[in-house]
Amino acid sequence: MILYDEHALSAIPWPETPEGRFARDYLSPLLREGSTAFVSDRTTYRVVGMDGLLIPVAINDAEYDNSPLFSNFARYITVQLAMMDARNWGGASGWAIRRVLRSLGLMLKAARIDRCVYVDHWLVLRNLGAMLTPEQVRRLTGFLAERFPGHAIVFPSVNPATHSPLLNNLRAEGYGFIYAFHTRMLLPFKAELSRQVRENHRRDARLLETAGYKLVDGADLPGCAPRLLELYRALNEEKYSTNLRVTEKFFEHALRDRTLRFRVAVKDGRIDGFYAFTVNDDVVFSPWFGYDLSLPQELGLYRGLVYQLMQEAMEHGLTVELGAGADEFKSRRGDKPVPRYNAVHTGHLPAWRRAGWRLLQRFANEALLPSSKSYLRSIDGDGVVGFDRMPEVFTPPTGLSPREAAESLRQELASLERALEEASALEGEALARALTPLSQKLHNWPQPPKRVVELRGRLEALEQRQRRKASAPEEKTSPVEEAQRLLAGAARLGDTSLVAQHLGDASSRHLKDVVDCLKQHAGSAAVVLTAMRGEKVVLVTAATQALLQRGVDAGQLMAHVAPAVDGKGGGAPEVAWGGGSRPDGIQAALDAARRYLDERLGRTA
Repeated sequence: MILYDEHALSAIPWPETPEGRFARDYLSPLLREGSTAFVSDRTTYRVVGMDGLLIPVAINDAEYDNSPLFSNFARYITVQLAMMDARNWGGASGWAIRRVLRSLGLMLKAARIDRCVYVDHWLVLRNLGAMLTPEQVRRLTGFLAERFPGHAIVFPSVNPATHSPLLNNLRAEGYGFIYAFHTRMLLPFKAELSRQVRENHRRDARLLETAGYKLVDGADLPGCAPRLLELYRALNEEKYSTNLRVTEKFFEHALRDRTLRFRVAVKDGRIDGFYAFTVNDDVVFSPWFGYDLSLPQELGLYRGLVYQLMQEAMEHGLTVELGAGADEFKSRRGDKPVPRYNAVHTGHLPAWRRAGWRLLQRFANEALLPSSKSYLRSIDGDGVVGFDRMPEVFTPPTGLSPREAAESLRQELASLERALEEASALEGEALARALTPLSQKLHNWPQPPKRVVELRGRLEALEQRQRRKASAPEEKTSPVEEAQRLLAGAARLGDTSLVAQHLGDASSRHLKDVVDCLKQHAGSAAVVLTAMRGEKVVLVTAATQALLQRGVDAGQLMAHVAPAVDGKGGGAPEVAWGGGSRPDGIQAALDAARRYLDERLGRTA
């Protein structure tokens, strides 16, 4: 095991891989020039070489005026006091809490709480930590404790969504855990998003284009570092005094070496906003946002930038992590909170130092963790997971880890692609039967990435081929004409129209186009259409915005009509797709739609 410093940079065996080149370009300047050349926080960077791994470590002694990135005192005392001041928390309770925090701060300083070696600390970046085995944790801990006998050994801000195995291995080697606040993540694998979240995404998608902005790669804008720094400082450093301060050199290095990917909003040659991110282990993490605060809020620059970041992640099947802050806004876009922990080893420290860490652990885990849970539940509801207590065994609170979610998505898409290839060799009723479940899956896919859209195109090509070879002629009525005909014959339930019809051998594309026309031209209307695909029944239900506001959506309609044809289905509140195996139940399905609407609208009238 070797500890490399700035004098041994040329001896570090950086791997000739994309990850190795990234580590070299990102870490070498920190070792060579020191942290204060790039950020306001003072720390000393070294690199540990072990088993072919290169692990950055940051050594701190007593930098209590650092940001929370490199100071436990700042994270647990300074920030808490600043939040109380920002929220004007006064009165007797405010006075008492401030007094407790200041007293706790004095005890933490006495215990030298900021004398730490931070392991796998990548400055502003997260989720880059190595997945060490228990044996590697034991050897690395012993090595660092011997080299830095007066320092606590800390793995900082590790979250269980990405690094549950590491957290469990650290626990097995005697590490304690201290709650370190939360981050926010959105996994890609067919995430079920609420109607409100979908509507927010739809609105956000148009903001930058409507305002006349183009999103440009920052690497293609020479000399943009000063403007990016100005935008970042206005949003972060001036607004939040406890935040990390960044230098222009940091942006220059990140742009030149492409250690961060920048997306810049440009209009009329002027830069008004940006975000920067990294991608690692199927997670897109964005620590940098900035935009011109002097521009009207109605432009929605921040909303538009966040949408573009999330869309970029979703298009590639990746998890997006936006961090904490603006929790209510992020919750409305589908992000879920995930806890972070500091894993701490203090066994080699004297008893009075260990007592200080136990005091901090009790404060964080017994006071701050329940407080975070209460705060997040007020925003995200009862679905908040992972904030009840310190777990005995760490598991991803998101259900799947980002890597598992990405792999599940890849497998699902590969399976659909194989099914389409196999279907392309079929003819007649066999082809029709194969296309029905594929149509249901692809058309009901929430937030479809480009690959799903491409698979839909292949599906539609097969459907067209099947129709051309079928004995029945292809539809000659246009979707617009069909929609007008259906509306003219629609049943009236008060001020609501019910379009419930069987359209014979209509294709999924024709059904979709007809539904789109009906939604566009109908007022308060419910749509239930059926068609045949070989011996299978195809179902599509839809609800207009006016009907959604009355509490009736397409999913509810599907749930009430599909059983009549021994089927099932699902989808968005606006449109849902399904299928069944009993054609003689089609009329019963259409009748079930009318009965449900009669009951539902009568109750909500």
